Amino acid sequence: MNNNSPQSKQSAKLRHRAEKKLKTLPEADTQSSPAQTQRLVHELQVHQLELELQNEELQESRARMEAALERATDLYDFAPVGYFALLADGAIREVNLPGARLLGVERARLVGGRFESFVSERTRPIFNNWLKEVFATQVKQTCEIALVKDGRLPLIVEIEATLSHDGKEVRAVVADITARKALEEQLRQAQKMEVVGQLAGGVAHDFNNILAAMVLKLEILQIQQQLPEEALSLLHDLETLAKRAASLTRQLLLFSRRQAMNPRHLEINAALTNLLKMLERLLGEDISCRLLPSSRELWVEADAAMLDQAVMNLCLNARDAMPNGGTLTLGTSLAEITCDNLHLYPESRPGQFVCLCVSDTGCGMDADVLKHLFEPFFTTKEIGKGTGLGLASTYGIVHQHKGWMNVESAVGRGTSFRLYFPLSLKTEVAQTTTSRLPAIKSQNETILLVEDEEALLQVTAHALTMLGYRVLPAANGQEALGLWEQHGDTIKLVITDMRMPKGINGLELSEKLWKAKPSLKIIIMSGYSMKMAGDSPVAKGDYTFLAKPFDLKVLVETIRNYLD
Repeated sequence: MNNNSPQSKQSAKLRHRAEKKLKTLPEADTQSSPAQTQRLVHELQVHQLELELQNEELQESRARMEAALERATDLYDFAPVGYFALLADGAIREVNLPGARLLGVERARLVGGRFESFVSERTRPIFNNWLKEVFATQVKQTCEIALVKDGRLPLIVEIEATLSHDGKEVRAVVADITARKALEEQLRQAQKMEVVGQLAGGVAHDFNNILAAMVLKLEILQIQQQLPEEALSLLHDLETLAKRAASLTRQLLLFSRRQAMNPRHLEINAALTNLLKMLERLLGEDISCRLLPSSRELWVEADAAMLDQAVMNLCLNARDAMPNGGTLTLGTSLAEITCDNLHLYPESRPGQFVCLCVSDTGCGMDADVLKHLFEPFFTTKEIGKGTGLGLASTYGIVHQHKGWMNVESAVGRGTSFRLYFPLSLKTEVAQTTTSRLPAIKSQNETILLVEDEEALLQVTAHALTMLGYRVLPAANGQEALGLWEQHGDTIKLVITDMRMPKGINGLELSEKLWKAKPSLKIIIMSGYSMKMAGDSPVAKGDYTFLAKPFDLKVLVETIRNYLD
């Protein structure tokens, strides 16, 4: 034990007092009073024991203080946030290790430097005003600023600080909230996209009704025998345009998740040829579009609207990568994936696949961008110029079709996306649609037709009447119930829209009519997927679904196949 320690001094002082007391006693008494001597010796032993106990307590207290200091040091230097002591001019007086790592500079080099030098120019005024406010108000203050680190993308940090007791420095906690801000931005984008999706779904639903009426009227006009051939040709072109518009509305419904995937047998070269006409107008005159199709037909099982959307997303990105013009190339080929070359195609599997390539001569992308390319909401465009959903949705569409996609790009050398879809082994002759009157006619059945879009109700009723059906038109569910009470015994078929206003929609109407007549045949038509019916009993009933917009041939075939 150190002779200069407080414990030693106290022990020596007690021993000195005891010895002094012994000397004050008369010698004769001391010699003649062994009991008193024994008592003093006992007191000294008690004091010595007390001192030893106090010494142990002090050592334990010191050990606890050292452990607490070690824990505090660990908390300070290994905390998940940076701690800074800042002077009024922004100079760094003290910083912990996480704070130094946050700024990317050694701690020793930071002390004495200006914190402001690490703040982005855009948020520097915010930081300076915040620092002045802390010293002026002596109240805890918080602000968000951006830190620039090694020329990388800015870090978004939150600073919370209070003034020290002596008022000479600010003690600040600096937390990196870059990831949190990114998640908040993604949430805002998702909420905006949800609203846009709802709007798109509503617009597409109403537009589908208009297109259905247009298609039927154009077909009825083409039936007229007295029209000249030139007029019939124009009407046929109008019908083709209306059906292309219907394809666009279907993409809106897919975007708003109100349309189920509808794969069909599709020849991909023909699909790209039709899409290229639209792309040439969309991309502008300064971008040259060309198609390099395979020499053979390539058939796939695909949803035509989804495939168009996937290719369109890639082409729009290519346009943005070529602000001064360039060349966009669409190509197709057959890819044979074997065990020997499997390693050349990430995510692939053995078999025959159709490769659809979209290439541009644009600015290209570096390796860091390629790592995050298909992440939702990731975009290299300026704020407000892109949602970061185009490539993510394309990636999802390709995988929904049991395929995969690869990308090759380099800065200044353009980009090539390759989409792989399973090859369909069956082939068929592409069918050209006819606009002549269907050969299958009615057997004079009575049909209750329920549709809230007046134009579509009128033209559909007119077309069915021309084909020999007796039609009872109703603009909503209430009118339909009234007609059912009058003519229910003669009604052979009910055709109803799924979504209608004025209290009773098509699903509720169907349920009421089935209760009255379980054998009644019902066709439910909608621009939405039947999945929108959810858990409705009608969704599990004996009905036929008719997707809008439909042409006269599809309408008549659906009716006859169901009734017969």
